[in-house]
Amino acid sequence: MDKTLSRDYLMSEIESSWNELQAFIASLTEAQLTQPSDTAGWTVKDHLIHLAAWEAAALARIEGKSKREILDINPEIWKQGDDPINAVIQQRYCEMPLNEVLETLNKNHENILAKLDTMSEEDLLLPYKHYQPKSSEESPIIEWVMWDTAHHYQEHIPWMTKIAEKR
Repeated sequence: MDKTLSRDYLMSEIESSWNELQAFIASLTEAQLTQPSDTAGWTVKDHLIHLAAWEAAALARIEGKSKREILDINPEIWKQGDDPINAVIQQRYCEMPLNEVLETLNKNHENILAKLDTMSEEDLLLPYKHYQPKSSEESPIIEWVMWDTAHHYQEHIPWMTKIAEKR
């Protein structure tokens, strides 16, 4: 069996990547978190609320709920894909105070960990369509959870680093 499809590996990767993200956040000043932006106008804070939103969506996914509805995205925008969806999320939360962004990020992370604590390895190896019956996707839900958590944090840290370096 592929070790990357084990519950232990998933939990270890989430913990390691989360700790890396937390260390990164702790290394920045409030100005670095809130002021400089990239060419799309995103601050580090915007990236953090984006991660929080997608963790809520990951939890929805494994609870059999609609990601689109949890993210509160219009069906027309949803059909357009990730970039328009992410733009809506960024615009919706760009004025949220930093402390609320960090609280939301931590709360959503705790929520997904609490759900994962109730799931066995067998649960995590069930196909995506088990959790989202309208889908025909056969890959195990564990792969989706990994991408919405550990891999997602790792993907955003370099982008946030470039933004923070501008200050």
